[in-house]
Amino acid sequence: MSEIRCAYHPDRSALYYCTRCGRALCSGCVVKTASGNLCRPCVEPPARPRSRPGALWAWAVAGAALFLLFWFLLALR
Repeated sequence: MSEIRCAYHPDRSALYYCTRCGRALCSGCVVKTASGNLCRPCVEPPARPRSRPGALWAWAVAGAALFLLFWFLLALR
């Protein structure tokens, strides 16, 4: 019978399983929590996507344009 290997370290034997994703883990990869044994990707929060630097300026310009359009249309009345 073959030995189960760690999902992140194929040269090590797995001693635990992640209770969230089910990956086999060695003692160096397991993170023991109150909710069970987890792997690092399941413990760490997902990275937030970065907004593009120009996105803030685009929203500011669009807001200013709408503001000026509103006052221009009010002046035409």
